[in-house]
Amino acid sequence: MISNREVGNQKRDTLSILTLQQLLERLKDGTFKPGGRLPSQNELVEQYGVSRTGIREALQMMAVLSLIEIRPGLGCFVKAVSPEYIIHADVMAVLLQKEAVIEVIEARKIVESGIAALAAERATAEDYWRIEDVLTQIDRSIQRNDTVAMVAAEFHYALALASHNMVLTKLVRSFTQLMTKAGLLLESSLESSPEELAKFRQNELSSHRELYFTIKEGNPPKASQAMVDHISYSQGLIVNALERAESLAVQAEQAVSAEAL
Repeated sequence: MISNREVGNQKRDTLSILTLQQLLERLKDGTFKPGGRLPSQNELVEQYGVSRTGIREALQMMAVLSLIEIRPGLGCFVKAVSPEYIIHADVMAVLLQKEAVIEVIEARKIVESGIAALAAERATAEDYWRIEDVLTQIDRSIQRNDTVAMVAAEFHYALALASHNMVLTKLVRSFTQLMTKAGLLLESSLESSPEELAKFRQNELSSHRELYFTIKEGNPPKASQAMVDHISYSQGLIVNALERAESLAVQAEQAVSAEAL
């Protein structure tokens, strides 16, 4: 059973992340300029309607991401980091949830392998139509040179619907937002190599399509193992992306420190 304290901590963490995202938007639109001082914590509390704890934790996250410098007694000041780093800072913020990402991947192997087995037994023609529609959306995203992260997450939700177990379906939906962020981070880490990014997106289509056809065979054990293999492959890519993002954060911090000397 989850205690009231744990629920309170989860709610606080969510508010901190949401506040961080709002502050990042102000960085990207130029409201907070390099070298400028952020509003005081009291002013931010009033602007965003979040507790001082939520504001303080969001500011600490921005400091970890090397976006601001916290000067005791003076306030928080925006660092002069590259525009590209700021643009992707909201994606980089997933680094702050690294352990959660890894734990969700572990949970997905357990939950979604069972979902795949149920879908192999229970999926209807309507379920197959829904999954095929998502595959078409992935293909169209690739043709538009657009991200596939959000649509790929919807594939797994459509598959959960095919299990005809609403508890499992809601559980998968709870994973969607964090895994979408991880997917966006993964794509962001490949942007310096358009060929590699295009290859990755094409593989997303082919791997999800292959998983779909395996489930359609109606062999639950085979479908279950195919799902484990699919998630394990994604896990390797996501872990590598997290490591590259961490390296980028360190480099940005070192660059800012060098400029200050």
